[in-house]
Parts: sequence; structure tokens; C-alpha cells
Amino acid sequence: MLPIFFELLQIAIGNKDRLSVIPTEQEWRALYACAQRQALEGITFLGIEQLEAAQRPPRRLLLEWYAVTESIKTRNAELHKENLRVVNHFLKDGFQVAVLKGQNMARLYPKGEYRTSGDIDLWVNCGRDRILAYAKAAMPGFKFLYHHVDFIPDGGTEIEAHYTPSWMSSYFRNRSLQRFFRISAGDVFSSHMQNICVDNGTLLYKELPVPTLSFNRVYILVHIYRHLFGEGIGLRQVLDYYHVLHQGFTEEEKTDTLKVLKSLGMLRFASAMMYVLQTVFCMDDKFLLLPPNEKEGRFLLGEIMIAGNFGHFDPRIIRKANESDMELFLRRVGRNIRFIWHYPSEVLWTPFFKIWHYCWRKYVNISMHRYSDFKNPDTAW
Repeated sequence: MLPIFFELLQIAIGNKDRLSVIPTEQEWRALYACAQRQALEGITFLGIEQLEAAQRPPRRLLLEWYAVTESIKTRNAELHKENLRVVNHFLKDGFQVAVLKGQNMARLYPKGEYRTSGDIDLWVNCGRDRILAYAKAAMPGFKFLYHHVDFIPDGGTEIEAHYTPSWMSSYFRNRSLQRFFRISAGDVFSSHMQNICVDNGTLLYKELPVPTLSFNRVYILVHIYRHLFGEGIGLRQVLDYYHVLHQGFTEEEKTDTLKVLKSLGMLRFASAMMYVLQTVFCMDDKFLLLPPNEKEGRFLLGEIMIAGNFGHFDPRIIRKANESDMELFLRRVGRNIRFIWHYPSEVLWTPFFKIWHYCWRKYVNISMHRYSDFKNPDTAW
């Protein structure tokens, strides 16, 4: 069924006109289940809308698919408003922000309302200490990790406020990544300043502040790479990267992107991603950053199809009935050990990073008193 599923995705993004075969009702059910696993119900329905009547699924399934898609579109409209409210809340409290992933990606789609949305991710232009102090003052029940604090406002959507967009387990490659973020920050946070207006003396964003394409060409791939070693990734994240690259780039921009990816040790992963982009979405060669690596690409695509959206369907990491924490831990370690033949540095550094991160969080919790209350937060979340 995978070839037909890939064809449906290609139709949705305009790279194919029709299905090569007409699926049976049972096959359509399997295609819908696959779309659910990959959180692509809306995108695949967009493909169905392009089909001639004879190739469409049975009416009952079509209506079910349509209802889910309409809820996705409604959720996107609501989330766009919520994103704008949240970024303006941060702006009023004195922060520059940029929207990461989510609605930032949806704007790159020809019809972004069909993309399944998630939570709200923001890059906040300040140091870790300042955002922790702000979280202590204004975000009840917040949690923090190496790269962000997160909390859920009453009745709202989960918000992740990043003081750095991401990380790598390897100490040396993480240092290169953080250098890239520091260098990119000037362009990212200045690129949308023209979208700020003054309303009754208050600064407001008129549109969502989003990072530059040069930033996203690296960051979105790092985000996918990061989740590969965590819970897993799905085709929804890969389709995001398709639309990032599909915006186009010059030879100079491609060279700059590859230079950064090389410093991160990600060229092998990037070449595997190029294979996935061509196999699944039929991406044109002119949008590829480097030649596809079929061997690595087949491995990566296999992981994507097993895991589903963020690994929610991966039997290797889902707790079984009556399974102990140690048994689950060992199964997850067994899953990740497979990556050592493909990305040895990240796998071998992961235990050291996890130990350091555990100790660091303990230290921050103990010394939380040193984060003095943030002065004059705007209003309660």
C-alpha cells in the first residue's frame, strides 16, 4: 500500500495528477489508517480532492475523512490566533520572539490549513536565566529542559518557550550548533521587526514573526534528527522540510547550508533525507541539497514508517501490559543502538549528555531561588 499512499501525497502537493490504480474499499481503509499514523489526514484529503470521482474512496469513508479534515482546518484557524496572542504577550513583557515549527511551517504550504497542528513553539531572544526568572514569575507549573521551558495556560495550548532552538548530544557538535544559532539570531529577530505596529501606545505584531529560510534549512533538519533519536519521527515532519526546501535557494545559500550541516556531522543524515524526499514526495533534483544516499535513505524511511508521528505507533517504545520500567528502558535502548552504525557520534554521546542533563536540572531546581522574580510581567497567562 505504500506506493499508493506516496502517490496520494504527491497528488496533494501537486507532483502527480492521479493514482496509478483504483484502490478497493479495504485498501482505502488501509490508506486512511496510514494517514492517521503519520498525522497526514488533512494533507491526504487534499489529495483526494484533486482526484476524479471514480478514484475517490467510498462515501462513508470519504465523509469520515472530510470531518477530520474540517476539524484540522478549524484547529489551524484557532491556533493562528492563539499564536499571535502569545507572541504579543511576550512582546509586551519585553521579549523578541520567533515562531518555530508549527504555524511557521504551515505558512510555507500552499494550503497550510490542511496541515495537522501541534503546540506553540517560540524562540525567545534572551538568555536562559532571564526566561527562567520570567517563568518563575508568570508561568505557574512550568517545566524546564536544556533548551526550553514549557507550560499550559488554563484552558490553553501548551507553550514551549525556547532559549535555544535545539541541541545535540555530542559536546563538540552542540557547540557548533549553538554557534549557528547565535550567528543566525540577528537575522531571525530583525527580519520581522517591520511587522510591529503601535496600537494605543502598545507594540504589537501584525503578523506571526517567523525565522528566515536559511535558518529553517538547518533548524528543521536538526529538529527531525533530534526526534529520530528520541521518540521517532513521521512523514508530517518530513513534509515540513519538503516545503522548506521547495521555497528554493541559490548555489551560495546551498553551500552555506551544507557547510553548517558538515560542522554538525549531519551530511549522511541529510543525504538520507534527500532520498526520502524523492521517494515519498517526488522532489525535483533542483531542490535537493546534495545527492540522495539510497542505503541510508531506505533505513531512515523504514524508521519513519514504523514509528509514525513522533513515534506514537512504534511498538519498540510503547509500554506493553505488565512491563516494568527496566524492561521498557532496555527495549528503547535496543532501538537506539541500531543507530550506532549510521550516526555513531550522536549515539555514543547520548548517555553522557543524559547524565549531565539530569545533574544540571537537579542543580537548577536546588538553586531556583537565585532566579529573582521577573519585574512587571504583563498579565497572568
